[in-house]
Amino acid sequence: MNSTDAFSLRGFLDSFSALRRLPRALWIVIGAFVIESSAYFGVLTLMARYLSVDLHWGDQRAGMAVSTFTMLVTLFMLGAGSYAERFGLRRAIAAALLVATAGRFLYSYAPKLGGGALLAAAVLGALVIVAVGEAILQPVCYSGVKQYTDARTSSMGYALIYALMNLGIVGMGALSAWIRPAVQDLKAGQPPAAPFGQPFLEFLGRFSGSGIQAVNWSCMGITAATLVLFLLFMTRKTEAAKVRPDTAEENRSSDPRPLAARLKSYFAEGPFRNARFIFFIFMLLPVRTLFAHQWLTMPDYIIRAYSKDVADHMEWLVNWINPAIIFVGVPVATALTRHINVYRMMVIGSLVSAVPTFLLCFGAHLSLLITYFVLFSLGEALWSARFLEYASELAPPGRIAQYMGLAQIPWLLAKGTTGWYSGAMLARFCPEGVPREQLHTGTMWFVYGCIALLSPIGLWLARKWVLAGLQPKAVAPGGER
Repeated sequence: MNSTDAFSLRGFLDSFSALRRLPRALWIVIGAFVIESSAYFGVLTLMARYLSVDLHWGDQRAGMAVSTFTMLVTLFMLGAGSYAERFGLRRAIAAALLVATAGRFLYSYAPKLGGGALLAAAVLGALVIVAVGEAILQPVCYSGVKQYTDARTSSMGYALIYALMNLGIVGMGALSAWIRPAVQDLKAGQPPAAPFGQPFLEFLGRFSGSGIQAVNWSCMGITAATLVLFLLFMTRKTEAAKVRPDTAEENRSSDPRPLAARLKSYFAEGPFRNARFIFFIFMLLPVRTLFAHQWLTMPDYIIRAYSKDVADHMEWLVNWINPAIIFVGVPVATALTRHINVYRMMVIGSLVSAVPTFLLCFGAHLSLLITYFVLFSLGEALWSARFLEYASELAPPGRIAQYMGLAQIPWLLAKGTTGWYSGAMLARFCPEGVPREQLHTGTMWFVYGCIALLSPIGLWLARKWVLAGLQPKAVAPGGER
């Protein structure tokens, strides 16, 4: 270990020690975000199947609805979070949890409304309500981390909220994999395979029409409990113990020009003028579609194409492997590759994410599915953490915030467009109710793999042109970082 490594380790330990002495409000904010995020992903993982099978919307309509919902969450974040923050952290988070609870209740209760236009209106309305709550919660909680940390501990605070969120997803996967098949067995008149908790499962089964609906109700209860606990522990006195002042006022635009003039300036002088930057961020859109397939395609694919034993543990595959690898892999991959040219890592990482998709072309084999999840997650660990770093490097001085904001647009588009064809592909190659041996899932994954490969191929072909636009500070001698 050299002196630099020793200094970094000492700094890390000092930061961790200081984090333990921070206001209790930090842990309350992180706890509220982590628990609610777990409920969010618990519902999202099963949303496409809930809409297509339980509500009989069909795969195509369900995919479009889920894609629109995830896009709305991102869109609403652009304004709802900053607006809510003006009312104070405590009230903003409480409002977000209250809105999310109301939306989840309507979403879970919707099957009892029968069918037709009333059901559709209730579900779509519930999704919009939940999207508003989630859009308020995330930016406000991240603002809370800043307010309850200082310059020494802020990085630890953000790392903590990110790491615990991934662990929360793992925990929700375990809970969902326990509740969903057990309640489904009870509804079918069979004894549940779950070795414990039968009274609770029977309780859920009394007002749930299926195992998925039981998970939806459970997530609604988790959100409601989070709201109650947050209000109990986050008192006004606790909220007031801030390390840094509220930044909501600072975040308001100080540009006195009219909105039309500011928009014109943004498009005329901002990142849209940088063709290399636009190409770079949008070239990653194809591989980002694989992330959207984790909730749009994977749950139905596993349940329909694999044996009941694998299908009953679908959440273990979808919600365990990727978050666990990202939790460990992102900091390790970043440390090991920090001296490698960032653009090269984007090409390698997106290639590692895309290529394993073709493993699924060889049929529904559990070993291939697990290998896919592992390799895909390793690829994500290689490139996702460095994407925003590279985007900031392409930004000229004074315009980093604009570039970073625009860099999120491809992810929004990936979430908003993938569902418009994923449902049709499921209905064509992996339909509900068809024997597993008659499915043609290999064709579906071949198409998705070809789409994802466009990213590393496009980035590699344009490497010389894009690298020529790097800011001088981002390039070390010989082209290496």
